[in-house]
Amino acid sequence: MREARSPGRRSADEAARTRRAILDNALRLFSEKGFDLTSVREIAAASDISHGVLRYHFGSKMDIWISVMDRAFDLYREEMMPVVEAAVDSDNALEAFRKVVSVFIRLTCERPEFARLFIRETSQQGPRADYCQTNFSALHLAIGELFNRARSQSSALEFHSNDSFFYALMSLTHFRLLHPGVAFAPELQDSELVQALVMKVLFR
Repeated sequence: MREARSPGRRSADEAARTRRAILDNALRLFSEKGFDLTSVREIAAASDISHGVLRYHFGSKMDIWISVMDRAFDLYREEMMPVVEAAVDSDNALEAFRKVVSVFIRLTCERPEFARLFIRETSQQGPRADYCQTNFSALHLAIGELFNRARSQSSALEFHSNDSFFYALMSLTHFRLLHPGVAFAPELQDSELVQALVMKVLFR
């Protein structure tokens, strides 16, 4: 017989589900319409909750946006940084760096709304763009030492800097997300093929 959960546990679980629904719907709306054209009431309606309930969990639209972006950057950090940290004492930095790049491509293909929102926010100046840039730069710099070691082991990387490599990586990966209806390249609709193609282009 399954043990009944206490009212307190049920309440905590319901609150967590509500917060996830709010953030999921806010991410979709922010990435599709932009921050300015998305209202708090619209996020509440999409989450099937009242405006008051949403305000209980998040005080303002900016609070929601920050939580959405934090969740996105946390996902990339949680998936990529263990690979970077495990490679500190490894002689095969190139293989570790290839894995980091592969993880980046996979996550971007799996959660395209994160990339769309990042691109939307960093295409203009302001506090939201600064927030994105600060978080991205921290992750980018953390990978920089691994890139430098990998470059010494790969002729394909020797003409790149850490900055130029990730510029190329993001350009190749994000093209499919920004132009999903590209008719002349149907293979770009398959995430695994995109991953293989980008890896081949970057590492030759």
